[in-house]
Amino acid sequence: MAGQPALFSAVAGLFGLLIGSFLNVVIHRLPIMLEHDWRRQAAEILVDPDTAPARVEDTVFNLL
Repeated sequence: MAGQPALFSAVAGLFGLLIGSFLNVVIHRLPIMLEHDWRRQAAEILVDPDTAPARVEDTVFNLL
């Protein structure tokens, strides 16, 4: 690769774009997934057995 700096730069740039894209998805979705999980856990803890269970948001927002 020392003889072809343009090829090395192109491969390094594409690899950087790939890693950056993955990290962008994780950084965007992880807090949303954690908040959904925390709300679900709080609803389970705070539910009053004498009343109907609170509706918990069941939308799936996974990384996969």
